Amino acid sequence: MLKLSALFPIHCNDRAISHVFFSVCKEWQNSELKARMVVPSCDRPCRGSYIVEAVPTLLTKVYYRFPSWPKNEAEKRFIKDFKDFDAAYLWPGISQETVKILSKHNKPIFYERVNSYQRQAKRVLDLAYFSLGVESQHQITEETIRVEEEKLKVVDFLFCPSPTVVKSFQAAGVSENKLLLTTEGWAPERFPNYQFDKAPSEEVNVLFLGSACVRKGVHLLLQAWEKAGIKGKLTIFGRLEPAIAQTCGHLLKRSDVVHFDYALDYSYAYRQADFFAFPSLEEGSALVIYEAMGHGLPILASPVGGGGVVRDGIEGIILEAYDIDAWVEGLRKLSNSPDLRAKMGAAARKRALEFTWQQVAARRREQILQKTNRLQLTTANR
Repeated sequence: MLKLSALFPIHCNDRAISHVFFSVCKEWQNSELKARMVVPSCDRPCRGSYIVEAVPTLLTKVYYRFPSWPKNEAEKRFIKDFKDFDAAYLWPGISQETVKILSKHNKPIFYERVNSYQRQAKRVLDLAYFSLGVESQHQITEETIRVEEEKLKVVDFLFCPSPTVVKSFQAAGVSENKLLLTTEGWAPERFPNYQFDKAPSEEVNVLFLGSACVRKGVHLLLQAWEKAGIKGKLTIFGRLEPAIAQTCGHLLKRSDVVHFDYALDYSYAYRQADFFAFPSLEEGSALVIYEAMGHGLPILASPVGGGGVVRDGIEGIILEAYDIDAWVEGLRKLSNSPDLRAKMGAAARKRALEFTWQQVAARRREQILQKTNRLQLTTANR
């Protein structure tokens, strides 16, 4: 049995990126692979014998007054007994120093990559903001790129959630042997009514769900929606980035555009939609894509937004994000064809069932076991 220690640097609440971490690692508790999960702290429902909270419960409020303290405590706790484990599984945000310390143990280090190689992502995003006539509002700097590159020299394997992410690291010169193509997933049990079918209506409801930002291409979707002249509404769930509010205010005020910062029940939002639109410019593999497909929604997405999961012409339509005319045509095509929506929606629901967290974790487990065995054989034969 392989004993793996996983390190996640922020509070685990089983939402967003911590949902991915928790959903994958909790499945690795069997005779082949047993995972221990170290976090600064976690919500009560996440607690279990396999989770270690580094911050003492009684001191949580004190630690979280200082942003770096919880992460530092988790890293120290992880390092303390790493000698008792066979491999490390690190998540974004871990310090460069901790990665260096772990590398001295000469044990396999797996590293989760949520998005593309940062230097490529920066180029994509800088161009997007420039095209809108506003300053870049992302957090990628030359220093964060340098730190990422230093980590890449040390870790043994990178979990990449989509073909786009793999290609970005290949272009950066990272050895193909390090790159493990995987996916994200979804939890059907979190959506008890996901099999509900929406009754056809004369006016379509097109859904975007996620951070309403430049990175997700919301400005491009709004531009295409304005030109499409569709009888229906575009519903956007997600907090507006200032750049979107600044440059797309007139489009957001349209009577056929509805915006909400958040939803109390995202399943309801999926169930009320006719199809899902996601023209993302920079992405790993968005969880909302899996969830939308699980709810039987056809997907209209960019190649990046589709995450390598949506197949063009089967579960949806894949379009280049900046091709506004193609997006206009795509919006009209799905809006005007209930039969096509029904066909693609059924295919999407079937496809989504291949990506439950249990299945995703099982595939990742096999990758870990395979790569670890090969690494051990190579080391033994030196």
